[in-house]
Amino acid sequence: MFTDGVAIVAGGSGGIGSAICEGLAIAGANVAFTYRSRKEASDAVVSKVEAAGRQAMAMSVDHTDADAMKAFVDAAAEQFGRVHSVVYAAGPHIPMKFLNTIAPAEWKQVFDNDVQAAFNLVWATLPHLKAGGGGALVAVITAAVEKVPLRDICSAAPKAAIEMLFRGIALEEGRFGIRSNCVAPGFINAGLGGELISKPGIEEWVDGIRRMLPMKAFGTAQDVADAVTFLLSEKGKYITGQSLAVDGGLQL
Repeated sequence: MFTDGVAIVAGGSGGIGSAICEGLAIAGANVAFTYRSRKEASDAVVSKVEAAGRQAMAMSVDHTDADAMKAFVDAAAEQFGRVHSVVYAAGPHIPMKFLNTIAPAEWKQVFDNDVQAAFNLVWATLPHLKAGGGGALVAVITAAVEKVPLRDICSAAPKAAIEMLFRGIALEEGRFGIRSNCVAPGFINAGLGGELISKPGIEEWVDGIRRMLPMKAFGTAQDVADAVTFLLSEKGKYITGQSLAVDGGLQL
Protein backbone atom coordinates (compact mmCIF):
# COMPACT_ATOMS: atom_id res chain seq x y z
CA MET A 1 0.00 0.00 0.00
CA PHE A 2 2.85 2.40 0.81
CA THR A 3 5.83 3.22 -1.38
CA ASP A 4 9.49 3.42 -0.44
CA GLY A 5 10.32 5.92 2.27
CA VAL A 6 9.13 6.16 5.84
CA ALA A 7 6.12 6.80 8.04
CA ILE A 8 6.93 8.86 11.12
CA VAL A 9 4.98 8.25 14.31
CA ALA A 10 5.33 10.47 17.37
CA GLY A 11 4.41 8.38 20.39
CA GLY A 12 4.89 4.96 18.87
CA SER A 13 5.44 2.94 22.04
CA GLY A 14 2.03 3.56 23.65
CA GLY A 15 -0.98 1.28 23.44
CA ILE A 16 -2.48 3.04 20.42
CA GLY A 17 0.82 4.23 18.95
CA SER A 18 2.26 0.71 18.85
CA ALA A 19 -0.81 -0.59 17.01
CA ILE A 20 -0.44 2.23 14.49
CA CYS A 21 3.24 1.38 13.91
CA GLU A 22 2.42 -2.29 13.39
CA GLY A 23 -0.52 -1.48 11.12
CA LEU A 24 1.59 0.77 8.93
CA ALA A 25 4.29 -1.89 8.69
CA ILE A 26 1.76 -4.52 7.64
CA ALA A 27 0.56 -2.06 4.98
CA GLY A 28 4.11 -1.85 3.63
CA ALA A 29 5.67 1.14 5.37
CA ASN A 30 9.03 1.45 7.06
CA VAL A 31 8.39 3.14 10.41
CA ALA A 32 10.39 5.64 12.46
CA PHE A 33 8.85 6.39 15.82
CA THR A 34 9.54 8.24 19.05
CA TYR A 35 9.18 7.19 22.66
CA ARG A 36 9.92 8.88 25.96
CA SER A 37 11.47 6.41 28.38
CA ARG A 38 9.83 3.02 27.81
CA LYS A 39 12.75 1.32 26.06
CA GLU A 40 11.33 -2.17 26.56
CA ALA A 41 8.03 -1.17 24.96
CA SER A 42 9.94 0.53 22.15
CA ASP A 43 11.96 -2.63 21.46
CA ALA A 44 8.72 -4.62 21.27
CA VAL A 45 7.36 -2.26 18.61
CA VAL A 46 10.58 -2.54 16.60
CA SER A 47 10.20 -6.32 16.70
CA LYS A 48 6.59 -6.11 15.45
CA VAL A 49 7.56 -3.82 12.56
CA GLU A 50 10.41 -6.11 11.56
CA ALA A 51 8.18 -9.18 11.86
CA ALA A 52 5.96 -7.54 9.25
CA GLY A 53 8.95 -7.41 6.91
CA ARG A 54 9.71 -3.70 7.22
CA GLN A 55 12.46 -1.65 8.81
CA ALA A 56 12.09 0.31 12.05
CA MET A 57 13.89 3.16 13.74
CA ALA A 58 13.17 4.23 17.31
CA MET A 59 14.47 7.25 19.20
CA SER A 60 13.81 8.68 22.64
CA VAL A 61 12.64 12.25 22.03
CA ASP A 62 11.30 15.04 24.23
CA HIS A 63 8.43 16.22 22.04
CA THR A 64 8.50 19.69 23.62
CA ASP A 65 12.06 20.18 22.33
CA ALA A 66 11.71 21.40 18.75
CA ASP A 67 15.38 20.86 17.93
CA ALA A 68 15.26 17.29 19.24
CA MET A 69 12.16 16.59 17.16
CA LYS A 70 13.83 18.01 14.05
CA ALA A 71 16.94 15.92 14.66
CA PHE A 72 14.81 12.79 14.86
CA VAL A 73 12.87 13.58 11.68
CA ASP A 74 16.03 14.51 9.77
CA ALA A 75 17.70 11.28 10.87
CA ALA A 76 14.70 9.22 9.74
CA ALA A 77 14.69 10.94 6.35
CA GLU A 78 18.42 10.36 5.96
CA GLN A 79 18.05 6.67 6.76
CA PHE A 80 14.90 5.89 4.78
CA GLY A 81 14.56 8.65 2.19
CA ARG A 82 11.19 10.23 1.44
CA VAL A 83 8.82 10.97 4.33
CA HIS A 84 5.35 10.02 3.08
CA SER A 85 3.29 9.78 6.30
CA VAL A 86 3.27 11.55 9.66
CA VAL A 87 1.26 10.57 12.74
CA TYR A 88 0.91 12.41 16.02
CA ALA A 89 -0.15 9.73 18.49
CA ALA A 90 1.41 11.20 21.62
CA GLY A 91 -0.04 12.96 24.63
CA PRO A 92 0.75 13.50 28.29
CA HIS A 93 -0.92 11.88 31.26
CA ILE A 94 -4.11 13.86 31.80
CA PRO A 95 -5.35 14.86 35.27
CA MET A 96 -9.09 14.19 35.66
CA LYS A 97 -10.07 17.44 37.36
CA PHE A 98 -12.93 19.89 37.50
CA LEU A 99 -12.11 23.20 35.82
CA ASN A 100 -12.17 25.14 39.08
CA THR A 101 -9.42 22.96 40.54
CA ILE A 102 -6.92 23.33 37.67
CA ALA A 103 -4.01 25.65 38.41
CA PRO A 104 -2.60 27.93 35.66
CA ALA A 105 0.71 26.05 35.76
CA GLU A 106 -1.08 22.73 35.17
CA TRP A 107 -3.03 24.20 32.26
CA LYS A 108 0.15 25.55 30.67
CA GLN A 109 1.95 22.25 31.14
CA VAL A 110 -0.80 20.29 29.43
CA PHE A 111 -0.73 22.59 26.40
CA ASP A 112 3.07 22.60 26.25
CA ASN A 113 3.22 18.80 26.41
CA ASP A 114 0.53 18.23 23.80
CA VAL A 115 -0.20 21.21 21.54
CA GLN A 116 3.38 22.46 21.38
CA ALA A 117 4.57 18.90 20.84
CA ALA A 118 2.19 18.45 17.90
CA PHE A 119 3.32 21.74 16.40
CA ASN A 120 6.97 20.71 16.74
CA LEU A 121 6.23 17.54 14.77
CA VAL A 122 4.46 19.52 12.06
CA TRP A 123 7.28 22.06 11.90
CA ALA A 124 9.90 19.34 11.56
CA THR A 125 8.09 17.20 8.97
CA LEU A 126 6.41 19.66 6.59
CA PRO A 127 9.65 20.53 4.74
CA HIS A 128 10.29 16.83 4.13
CA LEU A 129 6.73 16.20 2.91
CA LYS A 130 7.03 19.11 0.49
CA ALA A 131 10.45 17.99 -0.73
CA GLY A 132 9.05 14.53 -1.42
CA GLY A 133 6.14 15.81 -3.46
CA GLY A 134 3.47 15.53 -0.79
CA GLY A 135 2.14 13.06 1.74
CA ALA A 136 -0.35 12.80 4.58
CA LEU A 137 -0.59 13.63 8.26
CA VAL A 138 -2.94 12.29 10.91
CA ALA A 139 -3.35 13.43 14.50
CA VAL A 140 -4.92 11.13 17.06
CA ILE A 141 -7.15 13.42 19.13
CA THR A 142 -10.30 12.52 21.11
CA ALA A 143 -14.02 12.20 20.48
CA ALA A 144 -14.48 14.58 23.42
CA VAL A 145 -13.69 17.56 21.17
CA GLU A 146 -17.32 17.42 20.00
CA LYS A 147 -18.84 17.26 23.48
CA VAL A 148 -17.79 19.24 26.54
CA PRO A 149 -16.49 16.55 28.89
CA LEU A 150 -16.87 16.37 32.65
CA ARG A 151 -13.47 16.47 34.37
CA ASP A 152 -11.69 15.83 31.06
CA ILE A 153 -11.11 19.35 29.78
CA CYS A 154 -7.33 18.90 30.05
CA SER A 155 -7.65 16.27 27.34
CA ALA A 156 -10.32 17.82 25.15
CA ALA A 157 -9.05 21.41 25.02
CA PRO A 158 -5.50 20.62 23.81
CA LYS A 159 -6.80 18.05 21.34
CA ALA A 160 -9.28 20.61 19.98
CA ALA A 161 -6.35 22.95 19.35
CA ILE A 162 -4.46 20.14 17.61
CA GLU A 163 -7.53 19.41 15.47
CA MET A 164 -7.57 23.02 14.31
CA LEU A 165 -3.83 22.92 13.64
CA PHE A 166 -4.25 19.91 11.38
CA ARG A 167 -7.20 21.49 9.60
CA GLY A 168 -5.02 24.53 8.99
CA ILE A 169 -2.41 22.29 7.40
CA ALA A 170 -5.08 20.80 5.12
CA LEU A 171 -6.17 24.27 4.03
CA GLU A 172 -2.74 25.78 3.46
CA GLU A 173 -0.68 22.82 2.25
CA GLY A 174 -3.12 21.00 -0.02
CA ARG A 175 -1.68 22.70 -3.08
CA PHE A 176 1.60 20.92 -2.34
CA GLY A 177 -0.04 17.50 -2.37
CA ILE A 178 -0.26 17.31 1.42
CA ARG A 179 -3.35 15.97 3.17
CA SER A 180 -4.08 16.34 6.88
CA ASN A 181 -6.76 14.67 9.00
CA CYS A 182 -7.58 13.58 12.54
CA VAL A 183 -8.82 10.38 14.13
CA ALA A 184 -10.90 10.89 17.27
CA PRO A 185 -11.05 7.83 19.54
CA GLY A 186 -13.73 7.40 22.15
CA PHE A 187 -13.37 4.89 24.98
CA ILE A 188 -10.55 2.66 23.79
CA ASN A 189 -9.35 -0.28 25.87
CA ALA A 190 -5.68 0.55 25.35
CA GLY A 191 -3.15 3.09 26.58
CA LEU A 192 -4.49 5.71 28.99
CA GLY A 193 -8.06 4.66 28.16
CA GLY A 194 -7.24 1.09 29.05
CA GLU A 195 -5.76 2.18 32.35
CA LEU A 196 -8.96 4.07 33.19
CA ILE A 197 -11.25 1.23 32.15
CA SER A 198 -9.34 -1.31 34.25
CA LYS A 199 -8.95 0.93 37.30
CA PRO A 200 -10.17 -0.86 40.46
CA GLY A 201 -13.22 0.49 42.28
CA ILE A 202 -14.99 2.08 39.30
CA GLU A 203 -16.40 -1.04 37.69
CA GLU A 204 -20.00 0.20 37.98
CA TRP A 205 -19.10 3.49 36.29
CA VAL A 206 -17.23 1.67 33.52
CA ASP A 207 -20.19 -0.65 32.92
CA GLY A 208 -22.49 2.37 32.75
CA ILE A 209 -20.29 3.95 30.08
CA ARG A 210 -20.28 0.73 28.08
CA ARG A 211 -24.08 0.46 28.21
CA MET A 212 -24.41 4.11 27.16
CA LEU A 213 -22.53 3.49 23.90
CA PRO A 214 -24.73 2.61 20.92
CA MET A 215 -22.40 -0.29 20.09
CA LYS A 216 -22.30 -1.45 23.75
CA ALA A 217 -18.56 -2.14 23.61
CA PHE A 218 -15.25 -0.35 24.01
CA GLY A 219 -12.94 0.07 21.06
CA THR A 220 -9.51 -1.42 20.55
CA ALA A 221 -6.16 0.03 19.57
CA GLN A 222 -6.53 -1.83 16.27
CA ASP A 223 -9.75 0.06 15.53
CA VAL A 224 -7.83 3.34 15.78
CA ALA A 225 -4.82 2.02 13.85
CA ASP A 226 -7.05 0.87 10.97
CA ALA A 227 -8.60 4.34 10.69
CA VAL A 228 -5.19 6.03 10.73
CA THR A 229 -3.81 3.67 8.08
CA PHE A 230 -6.84 4.27 5.86
CA LEU A 231 -6.52 8.06 6.03
CA LEU A 232 -2.79 7.90 5.25
CA SER A 233 -3.23 5.51 2.34
CA GLU A 234 -4.21 5.99 -1.29
CA LYS A 235 -7.71 4.86 -0.34
CA GLY A 236 -8.09 8.20 1.46
CA LYS A 237 -6.40 10.27 -1.25
CA TYR A 238 -9.30 12.74 -1.60
CA ILE A 239 -9.97 13.17 2.11
CA THR A 240 -8.43 16.12 3.93
CA GLY A 241 -9.30 18.46 6.79
CA GLN A 242 -11.59 15.88 8.38
CA SER A 243 -11.95 14.25 11.80
CA LEU A 244 -13.02 10.61 11.82
CA ALA A 245 -14.61 9.54 15.11
CA VAL A 246 -13.73 6.01 16.18
CA ASP A 247 -16.00 5.99 19.20
CA GLY A 248 -18.76 3.37 18.90
CA GLY A 249 -21.29 6.19 18.59
CA LEU A 250 -20.19 8.18 21.65
CA GLN A 251 -20.74 11.52 19.88
CA LEU A 252 -24.38 10.73 19.01
